[in-house]
Amino acid sequence: MSTPASPNRRILVVDDNRTIHQDFRKILCPPVANDSLDAMEADLFGHSESPTQLPGFEVDSAFQGEEALHMSRAARQAGRPYAVAFVDIRMPPGIDGVETTSRLWKDDPDLQVVICSAYADYSWEEMMQRLGLSQRLLILRKPFDGIEVRQLAYALTEKWELLRSSRLHMEDLTRAVEERTRQLTDANARLVHSQRLQGLGRLSAGLAHEINNPLSFILANLGFMRTELAGENLGAKTLQDLREATAESIDGAERIRRIIQNIKLFSRLDEQPRTRVDVHEAVEHALGEVRHLLGPNVEVIRDFQNVPAVHASETGLQQVFFGLLANAAQALQESSQPRLRIATCLQEDGRVAVEVQDNGKGIEPKDVGRIFEPFFTTKPMGSSTGLGLSVCYGIILGLGGEITVDSTPGQGATFRVLLPQAPTELTSVPARAT
Repeated sequence: MSTPASPNRRILVVDDNRTIHQDFRKILCPPVANDSLDAMEADLFGHSESPTQLPGFEVDSAFQGEEALHMSRAARQAGRPYAVAFVDIRMPPGIDGVETTSRLWKDDPDLQVVICSAYADYSWEEMMQRLGLSQRLLILRKPFDGIEVRQLAYALTEKWELLRSSRLHMEDLTRAVEERTRQLTDANARLVHSQRLQGLGRLSAGLAHEINNPLSFILANLGFMRTELAGENLGAKTLQDLREATAESIDGAERIRRIIQNIKLFSRLDEQPRTRVDVHEAVEHALGEVRHLLGPNVEVIRDFQNVPAVHASETGLQQVFFGLLANAAQALQESSQPRLRIATCLQEDGRVAVEVQDNGKGIEPKDVGRIFEPFFTTKPMGSSTGLGLSVCYGIILGLGGEITVDSTPGQGATFRVLLPQAPTELTSVPARAT
């Protein structure tokens, strides 16, 4: 911690009367002890204890306000500021004591000031109007008592020391907090970078695994087809085997195509243009796209409220709702009374909420926390790329929104999307009939 090397007992007396300066020196600067005289007195009158010497003050004189300002600035520049100033109220023809005090404080806010006056030039209220209510200011009436001046000098220099020590301590704490904040920021940046590298590693490993499986089928089937086609006799069984190998190869190639499309979506999340989007239109568009995945007995409920347009990417939002609805459609395949509910409402915080709820098989608690991870899926091998929900998650976060899931096994799942409104001047989107 930064602390002053020694107590600051520097005092500036500002008065146009030279006699006043002499009085202050007599009061605040005790005579230097004379060791030889003390020794002679002890020899003549016997040993006597020397009185304890009180610390003296370093007193400088200024005879006008302008001179005081110059001396105060010079003292601060030299690293030896004054702790206290005794300032006379009247100092013709220059600036008076109140104006001098005001200017001194502009240069040195820590300076403790005692205004000395034998006249009622200013009332306390008038001084406060000009200087503001301050604990750095005291009034001393002339003629003053020596003990009173000495008490003020000791109390105010001590106060200056305490205030300065407190400020220096706060500055040290501020620097320590700033340094700690910088260290934490750097550590957090390193952690985020590490997590991104880990995420990229998992994504790369998952991508390699997901592509390698169908690619292995394709290569194996192509090898089989080449061998069979090289033979001279192609019987009915061979032709059927070739058809099955071809179908498997097409399915594998289609799976790879879907994976590549989702990867492309990942890479372009930040490029999606944002505009005014009607969430109801985006939902209806996604419902049309997913209609072929919904069984004929699925009850679709639209619970739409009047909501404002959102600030989002239209194609990105359609992709999100398609992904959530397709996920719900697959979850409803084993439900005896399948029901799909899409609801919209306006949150208290001004965000637009869109819920996609199904009464399907639900999600196990151990899987809920991983549902948005790339390549994570609870569906049978080969039936899903495991990228659909992670793409939805990335799009929504890129739009400044939020997506969550709540599920109970055997009772279904509810995906909730929160999106920021479009600019306030845009009108609300009317509710649609169920």
